[in-house]
Amino acid sequence: MRVIGGHVSWAGAEGAAPAGVRAMAGSRPGARSDLSAAPGPAAFWTSGDTEQARSRDGLLVAADLELSNPHELQDLAGSSGSPALLLARLYQAEGPDFVRRLRGGFALAIWDPGRKQLLLAVDHFGVKRLYYTSNPERAAFASRPSALTRLPGVGRNVDLGSLYSYLNFGFVPAPRSIFAGLLRLPPGHLGKLRADGLSVEPYWDMAYPERPMRGADAAATVYRLTEQAVADALRDISPKEVGAYLSGGTDSSTVVGLATRLTGERVQAFSVGFSEERYDELEYARITARHFEAAHYTRILGPDEALASLPRLVEAYDEPSGNSSAIGTLACAEAARECGVRRLLAGDGGDEIFGGNERYRTDRIFARYDRVPGIVRRALLEPVLSRVAEGSTSLLGRARRYIRRASLPNPERYYFSEFLFARAAEELLGADVREAVSKRDPYAILETHYRQARATAELNRLMYIDLKVTLGDNDLLKVTRTAELAGVAVRFPFLSLPLVEFTGTMPARFKLRGLEKRYLFKQAFGPLLAAETLAKRKHGFGVPTSAWMKAHVGFRELVRDTLSSARARQRGYLRPGAIEWLFERHEADGTPYYGDILWNVLMLELWQRRHLDGVGVP
Repeated sequence: MRVIGGHVSWAGAEGAAPAGVRAMAGSRPGARSDLSAAPGPAAFWTSGDTEQARSRDGLLVAADLELSNPHELQDLAGSSGSPALLLARLYQAEGPDFVRRLRGGFALAIWDPGRKQLLLAVDHFGVKRLYYTSNPERAAFASRPSALTRLPGVGRNVDLGSLYSYLNFGFVPAPRSIFAGLLRLPPGHLGKLRADGLSVEPYWDMAYPERPMRGADAAATVYRLTEQAVADALRDISPKEVGAYLSGGTDSSTVVGLATRLTGERVQAFSVGFSEERYDELEYARITARHFEAAHYTRILGPDEALASLPRLVEAYDEPSGNSSAIGTLACAEAARECGVRRLLAGDGGDEIFGGNERYRTDRIFARYDRVPGIVRRALLEPVLSRVAEGSTSLLGRARRYIRRASLPNPERYYFSEFLFARAAEELLGADVREAVSKRDPYAILETHYRQARATAELNRLMYIDLKVTLGDNDLLKVTRTAELAGVAVRFPFLSLPLVEFTGTMPARFKLRGLEKRYLFKQAFGPLLAAETLAKRKHGFGVPTSAWMKAHVGFRELVRDTLSSARARQRGYLRPGAIEWLFERHEADGTPYYGDILWNVLMLELWQRRHLDGVGVP
């Protein structure tokens, strides 16, 4: 467990961290409590292997760091020392702008007694997190929201707007948290807190200034920058203590291949598979392992093992998370730790910078409807197809559904398959939730990112949304939290800043050419990867929870007993009959759609039982 936190009182000194926080910080197995306080109006605390230091001029620093450029920073500071003291020296030399020089994952706080200012900052993409709350008398921050909810006057009240976002997304997007009164600092942002208030501003944001370039030159640059990113991720650790997640997809395979070339040794690669053919990708992972002669460790994950891991996963997440692939990711991380691995390399981020998500291709198919002349659409196609029965499986029924989605503006069209609770709010949500929320809030979150994207190509706007939401709000937390739970560190080479920024300068056609995803990526890494890897369709670390909830007695009983219980119903989040309606749709549907929705609701209820009610997971 890694926790950094602190509080600032503008009314006077408050002494050490509250007793409740002190107990919390050292309460979990393996956690090392190292709490301390500053005299005067600031108090910081840390636990686990986070960093804390006080400089000679009184700067107080607390940080959770997974930096990829510490040597560069030491050269800039002109000295070595603890990472926290290094941050203090950089702050003294450059002020808050020093955060622009940091690479990798970080969440940090610096109390400057001279300026009476608290500086908070998180990394560019959301590898690390910071939560905060403030009022005219006091402000508090922590890398885990549970550290703040135990402070006097904060509380653990669920924010219904955030709960509504969770039901639609399966997670809570920044800047909100699940708790009323607690906010999360968005990736690439810093906060400056003074007695007169808090200001939050970006110090970095992704941009897409597409520039003319030759494909061959761009491919060579992508290869060079990716290779350098993997080299940075391998620095300062023995190759025998490094491993890589291996799903069998292009990103994880590229990381394994480059690590093999850079170290000259057999890379340890970790994969999970399932007996359900739809979800199993082990054969592709084995192809990559053979291609690079990796030391390949595989685990077939069954429902019994997955069910047994749920209590630990629910415990680990301070906010509800419906990302079921955490089960497989945790299994990989635990296997790595058993093999003596201390650092894992992950392929996350490749889809969002190279154009690898299937939704980009799908959206382009729907965008083609705009090419049909308007008079043909309005006078012929739409009037005729509007008479086709809703839900028809005929060709005309499919055409009607195509036109309905194609006629929507982005980003609503892009997220059409999600947001059941937004589309059916009246039928599914409880009265208190319906009254408390704006039904279009989830779309508003996407629309804000869509408008803010510094891009002209539609594809880049959608990739920007995924960089912020899919990656920063969801997938990175899944990987970092499960790795932490297993006791290993994790690095993300595809989130190397020079590489990410270069992909923003690439023409959009280098990412999605026609309907071919990852066009330039394949040019860059075609000579490195196996042909079968380049040709495969993406699955990732998907887990067959939807199928298990139908066929496995333990999973079936868990979801039905939990969501049909009096405790769950008394919360009033859903209308009476809504859960039964979802169960019926899940049983009748051959896809995982309703099963995934039920999983999100299940994880919300289990999270509340553990973190709000203090009840264990069944």
